[in-house]
Amino acid sequence: MTQREALIAMNRVSGLGAITVKRMAERFGSLTSVFEASESDLREISGIGFEKARQFASDLKRVRADEEVERAARSGVTLVTWADEGYPTLLKQIADPPLVLYVAGSVEALNRPCVGVIGTRHPTVYGRETARRFGFQLAGAGYTVVSGLATGIDTEAHQGAVQAKGRTVAVLGGALDCLFPKENSGLAREMVAAGGAVVSEYPFGRQPDRQTFPMRNRIVSGLCKGVLVVEAPLASGTLITVGQALDQNRSVMAVPGRIDSPASQGCHKLLREGARLVTTADDVIEELQDLMAGAARSRGAAVKPADEGVEPRPVCVLSSEERAVLAQIDVEGTTVDAVVRGSGFDAGQVGALLVGLQIKRMVRLLPGGLVARRSDGGCLA
Repeated sequence: MTQREALIAMNRVSGLGAITVKRMAERFGSLTSVFEASESDLREISGIGFEKARQFASDLKRVRADEEVERAARSGVTLVTWADEGYPTLLKQIADPPLVLYVAGSVEALNRPCVGVIGTRHPTVYGRETARRFGFQLAGAGYTVVSGLATGIDTEAHQGAVQAKGRTVAVLGGALDCLFPKENSGLAREMVAAGGAVVSEYPFGRQPDRQTFPMRNRIVSGLCKGVLVVEAPLASGTLITVGQALDQNRSVMAVPGRIDSPASQGCHKLLREGARLVTTADDVIEELQDLMAGAARSRGAAVKPADEGVEPRPVCVLSSEERAVLAQIDVEGTTVDAVVRGSGFDAGQVGALLVGLQIKRMVRLLPGGLVARRSDGGCLA
């Protein structure tokens, strides 16, 4: 068994993610050695209890890579693993990159300069027109437009890119053979035909559900240097992607809307908290080019002596609601449900407040639905 085959097989084990796989490989010396580990051996891995050790030991004995490889070949799908050169460089740098990417279309599109365009499933006419225009202009400028193929803003951004005959990538919340929503099947085919791709981390047959959709958001942001929020209410699931983007050190941009439109309140909050305000595709391109230039300078810069040229951390002000939420979070990690219960706010309010705290570098998201207070204190409160 090769490392590539090991990753494809491991990806078929329910509940086995990147962080645990890395720990297994460190403990047993290689990915292939994991398949020879006993239940008691697996229990020694941090984060694996009795139940998971039993399940993993059983599943690792029965899963095979060859079945998935053969099915992918029949379907015209490319499997890209950590062990492959084509695995997207930016995505590999996040905390929990997918073990395997199932790619229908161009793998190269994932390694080109990408920008995420995201937003609500229930946009206004203004939101639809704006998302389509940004998708068209960004794809026309040579960027790969990445989104989630959901109805609403995602669909409009993809369609705009296709109309520009540019590249666009959809990251699904289920397997490629369980595409959702089904009414976007035709759009998905157009995207692939135009040189883009439809991508999933899930093995064939995995239906999307309420757990898989939030998980795919880290891939949307992970592929990109920055994400653009076109329209989102305060309680929008879009803010989950924003949270992932912030923890991955991606730029967050937002489009302003009508001050009396509930559909734009999430964008306005992001802007108040420090997101880059954009009104044209040129604004987005300028932001992305500044990021790439800054990264290049960082790679070539000499190391400065301590305290030389170091700017002080910015001072930021926390609202009473943000302080109440922050008080429920510790540095080791707290579940979002616990934060909701402890703060007394509803889940939508907590989600919006957590995004603000992330922008202010006070908290960070952890795998497994946890949020942790930053040990470096973020900006000065």
